[in-house]
Amino acid sequence: MQIKIRSKKLKSKFIYGDFLDNKKANKLAIFLSGFSGSREFPLLKNASNVFFKNGFNTLRFNFCNDNEDKQQRKDAPQIEDMSMSIYVAELKNVIDRFGQKYSQIALVGHSLGAIISILFLSKYKKYGKNIDLILWDQSLLPWKKKDADKIFTFNPQRKLYRAKHAEFAINKTLYRELASVKSIDVFRSLDKRACIIAAENSGGKDAKKYFSASKNKANSRLYIIKNTSHLFNGRQAQKELFAKTINYIENISQNNYV
Repeated sequence: MQIKIRSKKLKSKFIYGDFLDNKKANKLAIFLSGFSGSREFPLLKNASNVFFKNGFNTLRFNFCNDNEDKQQRKDAPQIEDMSMSIYVAELKNVIDRFGQKYSQIALVGHSLGAIISILFLSKYKKYGKNIDLILWDQSLLPWKKKDADKIFTFNPQRKLYRAKHAEFAINKTLYRELASVKSIDVFRSLDKRACIIAAENSGGKDAKKYFSASKNKANSRLYIIKNTSHLFNGRQAQKELFAKTINYIENISQNNYV
């Protein structure tokens, strides 16, 4: 089922997504990835189907238009409209709309989606009581200037930072946030269990930093999936990724983890 939600922060704009709904399910998995949310991202489409078959309702949505998404919407935000505060507010907007009836919500953040998940739980701590935090090959902030300069170039006419190898741009606020948010410190402040799964050829070292910062290691899990990269390409890599994530969530619901 396709969904359309009025934006909380951007006037006359709407958030679009896909919701798989089994009326009997009492668990919801929400998938977030990248700058746009990337609901058409193959990893998240595959995850949504697998989780649904394993008893979850699933939700994936775009925070804003994605150039790779064939369903461009004139009334959806653009990436250049976004900031961290808007990402967090819109995630709250979605959870408030669709998450009320669930005893357990798995917030699955891939890449920048992991940062958004962490910032959301930091700002809205009361939501952490029934939300399980799952990080898939998470980003690590702050970016060093030399790394940001490899990705973006400033366009003085539009006053935007345009990606060098992709068709999107971000505003000055988000650019500054990417260089100033200390994601490890925010994660540490949550004092929350988490399942952290990284790709061996991508975020493995950063995943270990997050796990080391956890104040609840006994009930958290760290996994490194071998022979795959940031997108978890390959059938075997995704099979392992989904299985480890679902097993973690089910153990929590069965009180095997405190």
